[in-house]
Amino acid sequence: MDSKIGLIIQLNGVILLAVLSLCLRRSLKLQALKYWTMAWLCLSFALICLRLAFSYDEYSSFLFTYYFLGEYLFGFMLIAGCQSLKANEEAKPRSEFFMVPFVLTAIGLPHLASDFNDAYSIHALLLSVLYATALFYIRRSRQETFGWHVMHLALIFLTLDFLFYASAFSARILTGIDTDFLVYNSVVNLVLQTALGFGMVITLLEQVLREAEDTNNELRSTQKQLEALVHTDPLTAAFNRHAFYGFMRKQGESETESTGCVGFFDIDDLKAINDCFGHTAGDMVIRTVVRAIRELIRAEDLIYRWGGDEFFVIMVSMNAEMAENRMARLDSLLKDVYVEGIPEPISIGVSSGFMDYADPGDLEAAIKSADSMMYRRKELRKMVKAPSIEIIAPASNTTIDFAS
Repeated sequence: MDSKIGLIIQLNGVILLAVLSLCLRRSLKLQALKYWTMAWLCLSFALICLRLAFSYDEYSSFLFTYYFLGEYLFGFMLIAGCQSLKANEEAKPRSEFFMVPFVLTAIGLPHLASDFNDAYSIHALLLSVLYATALFYIRRSRQETFGWHVMHLALIFLTLDFLFYASAFSARILTGIDTDFLVYNSVVNLVLQTALGFGMVITLLEQVLREAEDTNNELRSTQKQLEALVHTDPLTAAFNRHAFYGFMRKQGESETESTGCVGFFDIDDLKAINDCFGHTAGDMVIRTVVRAIRELIRAEDLIYRWGGDEFFVIMVSMNAEMAENRMARLDSLLKDVYVEGIPEPISIGVSSGFMDYADPGDLEAAIKSADSMMYRRKELRKMVKAPSIEIIAPASNTTIDFAS
């Protein structure tokens, strides 16, 4: 096969890779793709100059310079893309100075030897150095993906391939060994460069997919946080009414039947605490009560803040009698407790009512019944004379009684 035909085949393949890269640039905004697109365009320009140099001897020296320069620019852009693959950053401006020796070589190399094959040994050695440098940076990215492995292997073979060319053409100069078998080097280069381009495309697509997956994970995490904010009372971290109605909707859509009970709670004399010590202290009392309730309920039980100082707990697979026995320790947990904003320990009274439900559809009715029972018990607690703890509010010198 004539070397010119092989060169045309290589040129067509490289142009296709350049067109593919340009098409990808419209949708993928990645620094690596930007550099690699420029690399394939530079290589296309270099091969066009080489083909013209073989046809127009009077311009060959000028065209060989552009061929060498185009291939060095290809190697330089290839390295820049491999560098930016890890951090998606542009190459540092000072890295452009590394091109100066290659530019000088491209200018001087056509004048050092009258035969292109003699100059090609030096050119091939420089290209092997560029490919080896790109290999170094692609290894540093350590992406360990399919595209990364393809690029890794392609760069290894390209480095070895051009080292072989450098050796073969040097041996030709020294010994005069026939190098007609090297007429196929354009086809070999095309195969390896096509593998490199294929690896580039796969690597970029894998990176985009990975970034999209990371973005989706962040969005899902943010969505969960927003849902938690929407469904959670900010003061107590208990669920709110919105969460309860969402729970009811899910229960209505579910075919699973469940039974249990509802416990309704209300803090006694919270208004007196707010009036004496301020609403901040009152909020701390509410937190203290919720914390105490959480110590007594199970992990699967759901606690909701219904509004103000009213709470209810849904206890699945537990009847009202069992729940009431379980919550009997609540008063002892809230006896003589220290609350931020109140100088002395207080005993917080909590009234409660419990009601069974036989089906999730009965939950709202059970809550109303438990609420009514709680208020009846609250009235009874007020009528019963109970020991009290006196706290004197420093600001008003007023004595406040909290039922224990």
